[in-house]
Amino acid sequence: MTAINSSKTAAVDRAYHWLEIDKDTPRGVKLQLISRAAGVATYGIYTGDKHWTHYAPLPTFSKEQS
Repeated sequence: MTAINSSKTAAVDRAYHWLEIDKDTPRGVKLQLISRAAGVATYGIYTGDKHWTHYAPLPTFSKEQS
């Protein structure tokens, strides 16, 4: 479910969460990456850089939207 955050600056999905980077994090492919301390997300390729703390896979279109 999408909602506007309390500061009215972003649309958020409270049911979709960042995943902690661990040994199973995909490497060498495009992901959404974020440093929890910095709080700014970007698209990039995770290569083991310790700066990034969490990731999310990229969204896809549903079959109904194709």
